[in-house]
Amino acid sequence: MNRIQIILAFIIIGGLTSCQKFLTADSPSNFTPEYVFASEADAKKAVNSVYALFNQDAYTSRLSNNFAGNTDVEVGGVGASPDNSRRDIWSFETTPTNSDLLTVWNNGYNAINRANECEKGLLEVGLKNQPDSRVMNNLLGEVRALRALWYYWLMNHWGDVPFKSTPSRAGEDFYLPRMGRDSVLTFLIKDLMEIEPKMSWADELDFGIERINREFVMGFIARLSMMRAGYWLQSDMKMARKSDYKEYVQIANTYAKKLVQLKPRALPDYATVFMNQNKYIKPVNSDVLYEVAFHPGFGDVAWNNGVRVDAGTHPYGSGSNYLSFPMTYYHSFDTMDRRLPVTCFLIYFDKDLVQQPAGTASIAPGKWNRMLVPSPLGSASAKGTGINWPVMRYADVLLLLAESENELNGPNATAKDALRKVRQRAFPSSAWPIQVEGYLNTVGASPQTFFDAIVNERAWEFGGECLRKYDLARWNIFGKKVAETRNALIQMGINGTQGTGAYANLPDYMYYKRNADGTINWLNRYTRPAVEPPVKDVPTIGSNPDGFLRVSWTRSMFNTTTNGPADYVLRQWRGYADNTGATPLRYILPLHNSVISSSLGVLQNQYGY
Repeated sequence: MNRIQIILAFIIIGGLTSCQKFLTADSPSNFTPEYVFASEADAKKAVNSVYALFNQDAYTSRLSNNFAGNTDVEVGGVGASPDNSRRDIWSFETTPTNSDLLTVWNNGYNAINRANECEKGLLEVGLKNQPDSRVMNNLLGEVRALRALWYYWLMNHWGDVPFKSTPSRAGEDFYLPRMGRDSVLTFLIKDLMEIEPKMSWADELDFGIERINREFVMGFIARLSMMRAGYWLQSDMKMARKSDYKEYVQIANTYAKKLVQLKPRALPDYATVFMNQNKYIKPVNSDVLYEVAFHPGFGDVAWNNGVRVDAGTHPYGSGSNYLSFPMTYYHSFDTMDRRLPVTCFLIYFDKDLVQQPAGTASIAPGKWNRMLVPSPLGSASAKGTGINWPVMRYADVLLLLAESENELNGPNATAKDALRKVRQRAFPSSAWPIQVEGYLNTVGASPQTFFDAIVNERAWEFGGECLRKYDLARWNIFGKKVAETRNALIQMGINGTQGTGAYANLPDYMYYKRNADGTINWLNRYTRPAVEPPVKDVPTIGSNPDGFLRVSWTRSMFNTTTNGPADYVLRQWRGYADNTGATPLRYILPLHNSVISSSLGVLQNQYGY
């Protein structure tokens, strides 16, 4: 298949070799920059070495999704006690000895240093010799955007971090202190604003949306600017935003509008967006602006994030869903919303490919399914699905436009129209009078009600895509949303068990029957049936042989033995105990002990660690 082969990138310049510490001296070069960046073909190979670091476990399973599994949307399975693994990140109990921290940190700074090397070569050789080369200019935009992406992730997870925009050289001071996020983001935004007009659209590039392109950079400037304008956790454990925040809301607004004006596109069918990824189809001028490319045999999409498929003799291999959705998220959707059945998958496939109910602790991201790839991956396959990972979609830009416009000018026609485009795609046209126009009239009552609508819409639109953690932080509602979710789950369990209360209309059990082909038909996916149907083998074995099977639903959130919340509720966000949501939530991770020890006293853990 014709896709950018990042894992086969030909690394040919000094300073691009793997490192163990986050800033390292250059290694001996096989070829000089004057040779490497003199031709477009070799310069591309050098830039591919930056993309190549997406193929490390640090990104494929850790940074892209596992590090984000602790919100009101994406959650990860948490054990009975901390175990110094990814589960501690999900429960907000990470310690400086967690090896995942070091893996991601080192990989991030390795990628940044490779990007710095490429930028230097492109500026001093490639563009000096060919200043008007569209290829060289786009390559410069690619490495700047890749550098910005890695800093964006590092700052979201570690707060203020060391910053360097030049390649490391022997004899330099490698022991850099943390730099404020405001300064780093300001640099990155200006950096991308300078190169964006010289870049190429995805439909002009050899690998389309698998390469950083102009439309993605416009959207990413908007995303970075909204982060710069937003709140973040300070070292004193308080959430704050900078006084100049509106300047960056304006930048976000300008660049979101610029993309909509210069390169508009209709939003395609929602399910098709992700089916295309499963089928290795990469349309340009559509919803996905940029996706990380994984060559067949690489990448973890639909192995640890997607529909669960158990290993067996069938040809599809095995995959699980490390991340899942709480039932509060499932029931937050309008039942007519076309995104619901795509996003929330209520079944898994056992070793014989018979459908089984997933249960409330395993509502899977249904967007990615290893059984849908063009050719079965093989019975022994697990990782390496070759399914790409979406980094930004056009719908994201539309919602950033709606959000920024609302913050600057209130819920005016521009803000409403951007939100309208997203909601029209989500509902059949027959429902638009109520679900789109009526909804916009209601939420457009004030800037606050419109902002609340954006908070909800981004949840429904991007479930499983692991953007929620970053949104909740910049909005300063992370603790609030975690507390709301936990409190709602507790109440669902009580109401489901007692049969009365605000959530008593939701299914206490979900009832189903299995078809001859192994598929499941649900009786009541959204509400408790008015009359309990006959249940197979209830009240005794042999009763109702043709009756329904059932799986505990809201009842599963209540422990009848302890007469309190179920373990799922008690464990999920265990490190954040405030059920009022008023206390700032420590979403920032600690630095790994080895990072601190190797910094010779320059770096220390902050944020209460």
